[in-house]
Amino acid sequence: MFWTRVAFVVVTGTAAACGGSSTPPATTTPTVPAAEKVLVNVDDNGVALSGNDAVAYVLDGKATPGVAEHSSSHGGAAYVFASADHKAAFNAEPDKFVPRYGGYCAYAAAQNRLSEVQADQFEVYDGHLLLFTNPEFHQLFDKDPPGNKAKADANWPGLVAKHGR
Repeated sequence: MFWTRVAFVVVTGTAAACGGSSTPPATTTPTVPAAEKVLVNVDDNGVALSGNDAVAYVLDGKATPGVAEHSSSHGGAAYVFASADHKAAFNAEPDKFVPRYGGYCAYAAAQNRLSEVQADQFEVYDGHLLLFTNPEFHQLFDKDPPGNKAKADANWPGLVAKHGR
């Protein structure tokens, strides 16, 4: 494939230099799709949710510290759990437990920006774990949950494109 591309460049360059058309030949080389970008709020060690148990947020309604012996990776982040049962539940249905908007603030995403979160500022809305920067952003989101979630959903792909890796 490397030689094909080199030949293509030389042929195109030669044709243009000789006064011929600079239109590429009809044959093309296959393109490899770019890897999808990922945007997840993690610490320096790649751990999401500030080390809290994603399953505990959803099933127990509280921020509960996880332990390293119960960990799993998903979507570019490591998640830690308080128990082997929570790890098993996560592994069976990770999309049920991972936070929306990569673990960034749901209200900030609705405003088309990223913001860090506080572990105790969260809610499960429409079946999704949402996190918030502070109590004020949580309250602002809750003034119009369907509208704010729709805005965040619409803004998220652009935020990933701009800030993701």
